[in-house]
Amino acid sequence: MSIRTNYEKWYDQDEYYWGLKPGDFLNELIGLCPPSNDKKVLDIGCGEGKDAVYMAQKGYSVTAFDLTDNGIRKTLKLAKDRNVRIHAYTDDINTFETNERFDIIYSTGTVQYLFEENKKAFFEKIRRITKPDGVVYFNVFVEKPFLTLPPDWDLEEKMWKTGELFTFFPDWKIERLDEVIFEDMSGGIKHFHCMDTVICRKVDL
Repeated sequence: MSIRTNYEKWYDQDEYYWGLKPGDFLNELIGLCPPSNDKKVLDIGCGEGKDAVYMAQKGYSVTAFDLTDNGIRKTLKLAKDRNVRIHAYTDDINTFETNERFDIIYSTGTVQYLFEENKKAFFEKIRRITKPDGVVYFNVFVEKPFLTLPPDWDLEEKMWKTGELFTFFPDWKIERLDEVIFEDMSGGIKHFHCMDTVICRKVDL
């Protein structure tokens, strides 16, 4: 069992910790990059796979990875139950490598696991593996002094600063930027997050 994240143990159950409803943001991505058999998607930090499997159901070729073995086990099970195929495996956002290029890359609730010294290289890698006219979606939890840490916060998670995420996409076409504070019940205790989100398109000049 990984000692780096509590999600390994939280995913070790029949129920899906995050449920099975796909993220609302996926329909926005689908609108920006409609599916076809040759469109490739990368889900970074796929958890138990609900979003990756949804994108495979829509017709994309999907690759997904997560730090947790239990998350990948449940991702593959969900894909089998939904009669779709995806490539899912265990890997680390800090060190992953791929020779593929993707039309859509997304990561939700995972970027805060990036170590400070890896941030620049990670986003350079994202640029390299995004196809021309490809779309990326990232969100990250940001620090606010009036909000307490959530009950399911991991030791290796690090809050970002407001607007910091946006600085890694200075020459991309911005489709959406926002910062929101929202209520959450993960961990079974009501708490609040502040989150920055960017959706942008790679434009090769």
